[in-house]
Amino acid sequence: MAAASRAGEDEVEIGMPAAFAAFCLRHLDVYTRYVAVRVGDERQARMLVQAALGDLAMVWAEALESPSPSALAWRLLVARTSRAAVAGGPELYRVLPARQADAVLLHYRLGLPAAMAADVMGWQPGEFTCLLKAAVRTGAAA
Repeated sequence: MAAASRAGEDEVEIGMPAAFAAFCLRHLDVYTRYVAVRVGDERQARMLVQAALGDLAMVWAEALESPSPSALAWRLLVARTSRAAVAGGPELYRVLPARQADAVLLHYRLGLPAAMAADVMGWQPGEFTCLLKAAVRTGAAA
């Protein structure tokens, strides 16, 4: 819907679906904290999260039809973050596979309960617990 603006120009108003806005609000803090640890810079983290949520907005209808919108959103966030992550980032990414490192970061470093961390990554709680256990085994062997 166009709205009149100054000098007679038209503006385009773009509204977000309520479900998308709620998803973004629910995940924004955790996403920002996660990315800040990965890239080492709070400002860059906010920009990367906004970009990833923009990516999600472009495929929101597809996300809603997928088995897990959270999993799709997480993949988009991780893709942007991985490209921007500093070479000397958290050591756990040098020791563990990325998914395990993400699980450890969310649960142990950011202090999310396992069920919440699982939801953020788009995993079932039991799958997330297995991921954490594998991370402990892998880390102990390293």
